[in-house]
Amino acid sequence: MRVGIDAHAAEADGTGNCTYVRNLVAALLGVDAENQYFLYVTDPGHPFYRRLAGRPNAFVRPLKIKNPLIRIPVHLSRATERDEVDVLHVQYIAPPFHRGALVATVHDLGFLRVPKTFSRFFVWRSKILVRRTACRAAKVITGSESSRADIVGAYGLDAGRVKIVPCGVGPEFFEPSDARRVADVAAKYGLRRPYVLSVSRLNPRKNLDALARAFARFKAACGRPHTLVIAGKQDFETEKTVAAIRASGTADVVLPGFIADEDLPALYAGAEVFIYPSLFEGVGLPVLEAMAAGAPVITSTTSSLPEIAGEAALKVDPRSEEALAAALARLADDPGLRDELRAKGRARARDFSWEAAARRTLEIYREAAGK
Repeated sequence: MRVGIDAHAAEADGTGNCTYVRNLVAALLGVDAENQYFLYVTDPGHPFYRRLAGRPNAFVRPLKIKNPLIRIPVHLSRATERDEVDVLHVQYIAPPFHRGALVATVHDLGFLRVPKTFSRFFVWRSKILVRRTACRAAKVITGSESSRADIVGAYGLDAGRVKIVPCGVGPEFFEPSDARRVADVAAKYGLRRPYVLSVSRLNPRKNLDALARAFARFKAACGRPHTLVIAGKQDFETEKTVAAIRASGTADVVLPGFIADEDLPALYAGAEVFIYPSLFEGVGLPVLEAMAAGAPVITSTTSSLPEIAGEAALKVDPRSEEALAAALARLADDPGLRDELRAKGRARARDFSWEAAARRTLEIYREAAGK
């Protein structure tokens, strides 16, 4: 079988789409030496693709035009014909014409459910093209039952065409981070312990302004020594988000920006509390990563997050600053509860592996191709 994968998102460091496609491709190549994989990319010199060198069944195919309005319908379409693929796998948007059965990963319908957290053009384009892609796909992949139900309901799809393939957690997050490594990473980003950590793009959907105000309440209540670390790359309306964080009423907030992949496990491990108060998520990979690294987790009661966290996290209404502050206080003041959530979190995170995701995805390719 010849499988084409639109892999350009692997070049967008610090995004969920990037984490997904990198880990899925690496795991597919790890479990499958029989089929051929054609990776359609825009920057063939990216370090991720260099790590695939020597894989005899992986072929990196550069597409010259980066603009998706031309790259997807024209160059990606032609590439699938040239490579005679049996299956084409994309995230969200497929070309209107292509060779092979279509498999589409749609992580969530955030552009429909929280449209004000995206640009108007992105929402308009996604409303048209994601619907078209999902309705044409032989199989749609998503990472949670919450997203599956949303996709089936929004697009009127046969439920059997929408397959849940849980995302994974890389083994690096389970490896113990010693005290020296944690201290070195904290020093690198100018962090003071104890810290409460949140990792996400600086986007209004992540509810970071409410988190900062909740943290100010938490600090004002008992004068605790904690700082709030909000790590992540810039995104839609980042300036407004940062301004709201700065106006929250506490000076004990650090915004270190993008965190290098190799530093993330130690950053999570060093956190006294990890909090992810997002308003809407298809999966919420940082929750899984934090649990794997041993951080006690607080997350939202919305969308897929309760499903992903299970009983291994405190879950609160993200729109209630009072509830967020109370959860922070509860964990900060109860080391026994922190230890309990660490143990539960690690156990929960072990249920999610990229190898399992790759094996299930490979089954879906075969189903789509009729093989």
